[in-house]
Amino acid sequence: MDKMRTVVKLILGIILLSVGFSACSLTDVSYRDLSDIVDKRLGILKGTLEEEQLMASYPNAFVNVYDKAMGLFMDIEAGRCDVALLDEEMAIRVMSRNSDYACLDTWETSDKKLWYVLVPKSMMDKETWNEVTESGWWQGWVNRIHRNLLSDNAWKLIVGGLYTTVVIFFFGAILALLLAALLTYMHINHCWMWFYHPLHWFVFTIHDIPSVVLMMFFYYVVFASVPFVNGVCVSIIALGVYSSASLTKIFTIHIEQVGKEQREVAKMLGLTSPQIYRYIVLPQAIKSMLPLVIGELKLLLRSTSYAGYIAQKDLVKAVDAIRAQTFDAFVPLLFISLLYLALSWMIVHSVKMLSSKFFHYD
Repeated sequence: MDKMRTVVKLILGIILLSVGFSACSLTDVSYRDLSDIVDKRLGILKGTLEEEQLMASYPNAFVNVYDKAMGLFMDIEAGRCDVALLDEEMAIRVMSRNSDYACLDTWETSDKKLWYVLVPKSMMDKETWNEVTESGWWQGWVNRIHRNLLSDNAWKLIVGGLYTTVVIFFFGAILALLLAALLTYMHINHCWMWFYHPLHWFVFTIHDIPSVVLMMFFYYVVFASVPFVNGVCVSIIALGVYSSASLTKIFTIHIEQVGKEQREVAKMLGLTSPQIYRYIVLPQAIKSMLPLVIGELKLLLRSTSYAGYIAQKDLVKAVDAIRAQTFDAFVPLLFISLLYLALSWMIVHSVKMLSSKFFHYD
């Protein structure tokens, strides 16, 4: 419960902080017309407006050139840029997708081409801003949440990304646990050493490579010519093998801490090897290894965010797609952060519940 209270306080703090920044922006910045942007940071897209033309009209301004519109508006949100100058088609597209932006005015170049000057509504003059947003800041936040999370494209992207993330984590965790258990069993019982040594060397060599590089190597090189192995399967294999190395160390150290005398006594009582591990060794070892196992599973969950590097539509990729549509970062990033927190919470309690059920661990 204490952790849940902390999470709730953190979320409320972030929201209140963002609202506070929005309120500050209403008083600190007030755009009425083009004369107010003469010394501001102006953002343009590469290959559209010539920087020299803009500097000729606004010599005291700072011009930032961007490759993509999303990068430009992310910088405006982050406070690294103030104004966006776009052609009519792009300006209309932005304003239709994100109602937080409005056209301050238009600016005409020497060749009679018209450029739209877009600024956040919260940075416009108070009277102008009231005309543009009569519904108030609360309705503005409702609209912002709706277009980022509840519109048709947005929620489908989030659901699809969540499904991909959960599938990669679930089967990757199973593979990691099974492979680690196999390596641990062969090491402790000194069996199948002809198979143990090359497998052990492979797993621990793989673990020294960053997981994102490993996923890309498996996808673009190892399984590139295998038609039935898609990106999700590659992510499961790569992350499962990667995580199994750490889990093997955890299993081996904590199982070996259980005294050999107990195993020998159990054999004298007629228990088989599986029964010894099931009823004597694992219930003792699980108590000390459980926090470390949970930590490794959380790390595996975080590593699923790299699936986007091999063209998989996980949660992070879904947020990128939403940001490209709405030119908004705060709401979708906050939402998937909460999703990852919820998934981590479910991992902790699921592992503890299973351990309590099968190994009588409280």
